[in-house]
Amino acid sequence: MHNRDHEVVWNDKKVHDIARVIKESNRILVGIGGGMPMAAGLNVLPLDKKLKAEEYWRFWYPYIQEQRLVKEVPAIYTQLAELLNGKDYFIIDSNPDGFIQKSGVELSRVYKAQGDMARMQCSQNCQNQSWIGKSHFEKMDKDASYQPVCPYCGAPMVMNVYVGKGFCQEAYQEKNSAYFHFINSSTKEPLVVLELGVGYTMPELIRFPFEQIVMNHPNATLVRINTMYPLCVEENKYKAICAEADIAEALPKILNALK
Repeated sequence: MHNRDHEVVWNDKKVHDIARVIKESNRILVGIGGGMPMAAGLNVLPLDKKLKAEEYWRFWYPYIQEQRLVKEVPAIYTQLAELLNGKDYFIIDSNPDGFIQKSGVELSRVYKAQGDMARMQCSQNCQNQSWIGKSHFEKMDKDASYQPVCPYCGAPMVMNVYVGKGFCQEAYQEKNSAYFHFINSSTKEPLVVLELGVGYTMPELIRFPFEQIVMNHPNATLVRINTMYPLCVEENKYKAICAEADIAEALPKILNALK
């Protein structure tokens, strides 16, 4: 048994410890990783799947309908919105789905760091530009063989989602700046850094920066909820509450303890 396993045990004390630090802080920085949609029971997006241009939209459009255009929102997203209600918060979300936007949080406080399935871009990113996909999706609804192409160079269009080189970040720059402004303006008061289901697929986006923020902030607490990677770095172990817990089980209990 790992000598730090006791630190991540999920129990009533941990629920109340998390509720206490949330009550004591007005500012909450939230990081949402791939474990959040998994906890909601959603299909994992196979973003590394290699597809021919003619297969691309036939494969991806059902996922877009299921996870971006759908109006129903899994309960854990609305529970998170309820937890943040009345707080000064900011959310960085590494998932390209649409659930956090429809959960009840303020859209000005959400940074979709790896893109949005409802937007399209040129597969060659020829103009560093992206577009809302609504008109193209309407054409796909009428004709399953419809293939959108870039209005500038004629290359196939793809989702405006990070899969490596060629990702167009232009639509997210303003929120990126807002994210860093929130972090930089949070140094003088208590800050809860709430990390939900963030692993090691791209740890330099949320996991590593969150550890660094907590390390450098005199009055920050890291709350990490993760079924697979709940431990924090040794330097933060006295400034962190780490829980090996299912987000779908944890959030309702924390909410209940806040009431």
